[in-house]
Amino acid sequence: MNARLQGFIAALAATVLWAGNFVVARGIAHEIPPIQLNFWRWVLALCCILPLALPKLRADLPIIRRHWPYLTAMGLVGVAALNSLIYKAGQTTESLNMALLVPTAPVMIIILSRVIYGEPLTRRRLAGVVVVLLGVVELVSRGDWQHIAAMQFRPGDLWALAGAACFALYSLFIRKRPAGISIEGFNAAMFALGIVLMLPPVAWEMAVLPRPVWSSHVVLGVLYAGIGCSFAAYTLWTKAIASIGPVLAGIVYYSLPLFTAIESLLLLGERIALSHLIGGALIVSGIMLATLDTRFLTFRLPWKR
Repeated sequence: MNARLQGFIAALAATVLWAGNFVVARGIAHEIPPIQLNFWRWVLALCCILPLALPKLRADLPIIRRHWPYLTAMGLVGVAALNSLIYKAGQTTESLNMALLVPTAPVMIIILSRVIYGEPLTRRRLAGVVVVLLGVVELVSRGDWQHIAAMQFRPGDLWALAGAACFALYSLFIRKRPAGISIEGFNAAMFALGIVLMLPPVAWEMAVLPRPVWSSHVVLGVLYAGIGCSFAAYTLWTKAIASIGPVLAGIVYYSLPLFTAIESLLLLGERIALSHLIGGALIVSGIMLATLDTRFLTFRLPWKR
């Protein structure tokens, strides 16, 4: 299996894991404050990655010291801010609004990639993005587009947009990962710096907000968020960005609502309607349109180049 195909598989696997994060957040968002939920998830992720990173620490430490401003910035947007903003948004906005706003991250990635890196905006890529967006709208509106027209935005929507912007920035700048540092060392340093940055807001939450209710499902939710959504998904996403770049990985990320719907059916018993099937088909078609080789008659996929 070549590196390009591995990159697409890694991006897809990370997206599946992140889809479960919304299922978790829906169940425990009101039982644990958002920054504390994010804090404990990353503490757990750091504990998972340290055994892998420590054997490489001797080689990684000089690079970490030289590039600590970059690693701190990545810890801020990718660890401290991103999911704190999403969990905060989940307390004050509707799930429909969230599902519409979170997938705007790949759109931001495409625009910022053009501005920062000068990546071309091909007609085929733009057409794929449009088809995917139509699928997202069909999926979250349940086939009733008038529902979207009548939707009222709440303050939480701004938190969600800020979280999507953090994800776009993280995906863009992770390609600048310093040469010579291992993925395990990079993630361990980023996780640790993000945790340190969260200490002041966590202290504030503990002082002014009710204490978390540590029930069994809250503990299980934090375990999934820490091991699955943080440790495993971020490791996979780092590999995906390195192999296929932020734009193509971001287009794969558009399938997030589709996997969220499937996981909601399996874990919460929610019904999948015709609109879910239509939306899912549009999302998959859009991803294929944006990522297939331009020589359609040869049916050569990008990992076959």
